[in-house]
Amino acid sequence: MPAVQAMRTIAAIIIAAALTAGAALAGTPSSPQPSLAWRQAPLLAGGPHPDRQIEMLSRKIGQMLMIGFVGTSPKDHEAARARAAIAAGRLGGVILFADNVVGPAQLARLTAALRDAGGAVPPFIAVDQEGGSIQRLTRRKGFRPLPSARTMAGKPVCEAYELYRRTAEELAAMNINVNFGPVVDLDINPRNPAIGQKGRSYGRDPARVAAYAGAFIEAHLSAGVLAAAKHFPGHGSAVHDPHVAIVDIRDVWEPEELLPFRALIAGQALPMVMVGHLIHPRFSDGDRPTSLSRRAITEELRAGLGFAGLVVTDDLGMDAVTQRYRPEEAAVMAIRAGADLLIFAHGESKHAGSTDRIVAAVAGAVAAGRLPVSRIEESYGLLRAAREALSAPRARASAVPRACSEAAGGTGAPQGPS
Repeated sequence: MPAVQAMRTIAAIIIAAALTAGAALAGTPSSPQPSLAWRQAPLLAGGPHPDRQIEMLSRKIGQMLMIGFVGTSPKDHEAARARAAIAAGRLGGVILFADNVVGPAQLARLTAALRDAGGAVPPFIAVDQEGGSIQRLTRRKGFRPLPSARTMAGKPVCEAYELYRRTAEELAAMNINVNFGPVVDLDINPRNPAIGQKGRSYGRDPARVAAYAGAFIEAHLSAGVLAAAKHFPGHGSAVHDPHVAIVDIRDVWEPEELLPFRALIAGQALPMVMVGHLIHPRFSDGDRPTSLSRRAITEELRAGLGFAGLVVTDDLGMDAVTQRYRPEEAAVMAIRAGADLLIFAHGESKHAGSTDRIVAAVAGAVAAGRLPVSRIEESYGLLRAAREALSAPRARASAVPRACSEAAGGTGAPQGPS
């Protein structure tokens, strides 16, 4: 199967899953949690025992969570807890950071243990491997170096594709199946501390950004790795960094910042979009960040741009969120807004039991009628389908990738510096 057809097939499987839900989760069922015993009435009249319904719901909510952890060995305390949660079907995935990585052999052992805990349908094992300053797998640790987006945009797009393909193959060999890139933010404010100053953007021109981002996505899908365009609705014009401050973009955001997202979605091969923690009247529910706003996710991204893949939040442990909301509150708001996968980069590191409290809070919102159970079922169906697609045999790549054929055909993909 050609690479283009293969990546479209993966994307189509994920999108089609929006119409289905309720399949059994991977792992061995655990007993109902006493901590959720406050639920007295059944969620579904005439359905299973209320405790069983709560158990099933809790596991589906857990599948919507991705956490970070401390450790480099499967036997380390937090890594072992993550493995156990995955095996029990109570956790959807993990995100790796530099502190989790010592070298290729060590990383392969760690990720293999996490992968195997999921059984036939492995968890998401994710990393931020954009290139440049944002790399968790570095040359110093024995991995292939990757140029920044700014540097990559100075190369022919087909050469960029090849560099991204090699990185994606290396990630796949390390059992990593999600790379949170590419950045499709426009380089509007070069002094932006999160984007411009770090060389994370391909440039100011939306078509150029979409071309290189498309090469990134295609290269990763050809290796069986999902990619996520970020940070919706556009972070390139911002003045502040959401890691350390609330980011209000109402006075600087420009409509053309949506264009790379629109182009990639129209290409029908974009599996994930990451939503940033940004505030703008067009995209925010009141003064909430876009990651927690229905206006941004359901109305603009889903209905407005027609995106039907997975919506993932940026790390909900960033100060732009935690300065105003507890993790449990943020989780409920994000899911109600339409997010499918919620990242908590610190996991249990700061507060033991925080994952269980998040699951309990979301289940409580469902029980209280503040969050429709259909919202959980919808995301569960998408997530399950994505993981099943990743576990399927990989298709053989075509000799001429789409990124290269479009560049040769003059369809808008640049050949080098402009």
